[in-house]
Amino acid sequence: MTKKGQRMLGAMDRATNLWHIPNVGRAKGRVIRRLIDRHRPTRAVEIGSLLGYSAILIAGSLPAGGRLICIEANDYLAKFVKANVAEAGLASRVKVVVGDALRAIPLLPGRFDLVFIDARKEDYLDYLRQLEARLTADALVIADNTGVFRKDVAPYLEYVRDPAGPWDSREYDFGDDCMEVSVRKV
Repeated sequence: MTKKGQRMLGAMDRATNLWHIPNVGRAKGRVIRRLIDRHRPTRAVEIGSLLGYSAILIAGSLPAGGRLICIEANDYLAKFVKANVAEAGLASRVKVVVGDALRAIPLLPGRFDLVFIDARKEDYLDYLRQLEARLTADALVIADNTGVFRKDVAPYLEYVRDPAGPWDSREYDFGDDCMEVSVRKV
């Protein structure tokens, strides 16, 4: 993570606490960084970017040469993502795609080894199913807000937690919310 990226995350943490904007935040950020360090993904896709906090966190944690594609449905928010990523010095590692994720995912080039899902909660399972054929054998999928929105993401959780399915999944509890972390079985 660059110094500029760390400063941006700190500023965004302060702003989101002051204005009560939902953000990944420090605790979840530490877990995401550790997962990236352990799995060493190089091609990531983020579904739902809001202001770019998680984009900066992920792009800044990817190994050298790593790239992130962010899909943000709101054009106005996508501009914030681009500006914040550029301010963090990570513009060359991040591409922002504006549009509905369910329409944008089929148009994405290549394969991915990391997925971060933080968009329309009732569509989590649809996002994953659209991406599954394009994920590497040991792909890592991180789904945010699976505690607060447990009812909305229930089909997604049922799918990734199915012992007979293609995923090894674990919930990370942060007290006020959860993240579901799934690794494709090899």
